[in-house]
Amino acid sequence: MKNKKKYFRKGDIVVYTILIIIFGVFTAITLNMKDEKASNVEIYVSGKLQYLYPLTVEEKNIFVDTEIGGVNVKFKDMMVRVTSSNSPLQICVKQGWIKNPGETIIGIPDKLIIKITGSNNKNKNIDYIIR
Repeated sequence: MKNKKKYFRKGDIVVYTILIIIFGVFTAITLNMKDEKASNVEIYVSGKLQYLYPLTVEEKNIFVDTEIGGVNVKFKDMMVRVTSSNSPLQICVKQGWIKNPGETIIGIPDKLIIKITGSNNKNKNIDYIIR
């Protein structure tokens, strides 16, 4: 009989099985992280937490005083954005609406960071999730 060529060796099957298990675990972890819901907005000026607001459905505008004048922040439909700024390039205004936990708006000249934090009842002992 002729020798048939084998496409996979025993070692190949073991390596492929291990890779499939690893990707399956990472997929399960990633899908589990989506349970976090946006609940609060933290506004930092010059590296210090200045304001903490709950996300709400109704529209609300606030003014945040910064080192170069200030920014107007708008809350609407569980989202937040910067509507105007005194910075020259207006990058924080151009970033638009954010609504998911972990998303940020950063204004460098203003020394401003707006971050959405979430609440997850399953993992209360986790501080941050890096994505």
